[in-house]
Amino acid sequence: MFKKSIRPTIKLKHLEIVGASKVNYAKAMTDIFGYKNSWISKKLRFAKTMKLAFHAVKEIQDIDISKLTLTEDCPINTPMSIDYICFGAMMELQQLLGGDLSETDLSEHISRAIAIACFEVNNESDYSSGSKDFEKFQKKILGKSLVQMMGLYNWIVSSIKESSTTWSERFMSVEVLDEDYAKAGGDRMAQFNVITTLKSICQEFNVPLGKAELVSYNLVQTNSYANATSSRIQDDMRILKEAKFKAKRNNN
Repeated sequence: MFKKSIRPTIKLKHLEIVGASKVNYAKAMTDIFGYKNSWISKKLRFAKTMKLAFHAVKEIQDIDISKLTLTEDCPINTPMSIDYICFGAMMELQQLLGGDLSETDLSEHISRAIAIACFEVNNESDYSSGSKDFEKFQKKILGKSLVQMMGLYNWIVSSIKESSTTWSERFMSVEVLDEDYAKAGGDRMAQFNVITTLKSICQEFNVPLGKAELVSYNLVQTNSYANATSSRIQDDMRILKEAKFKAKRNNN
């Protein structure tokens, strides 16, 4: 029986090893505990390392990963709100979380999601998922505690869902319904939402296209919400004026 938890030893990069339905304990011994298959190691370390590997896998597999939460001692800084990350990062994060995981290593997916969401508060350079700084940061995340990184990942997923619900409710509350626009196939314009938003950022914040993606997602959404609210007010005013005109005409 091990008195001390082995959880901190298990890193995010070890997820495929400890999470496999059929665990390769030899790989767990070498990759996690640094066991070397030499005659000295076989004589002095094999039995102990095998026990460590077995205990580590059991300890991790006994955890309900979905219930892990963000901890105060998480070694990766997190944004105050997921909405505070830049627009470009949010678009990439939403696409990643909504994508197909069947052909992707889970540790790669999780580390990339964390890197996208947390890059700006952990690095001085501008956000770019294709940069050396991003690659280095993602590699750093893979070397952090599996349990802590899963808690952080769960926070990111939960925050994205909450953000999406909040903004959807706000925009729906000021939506201007136009039956003719809908009948004409106006929904086809949805495929251009990102480029339309980028053009709007350039025009309204006076920034070049190359910098538009670096504007805070919260600022972009708030600006779009303000514009949508203004349009709704204008439409409501139009309806009121038409009603007044109609009432006045009927009275005459």
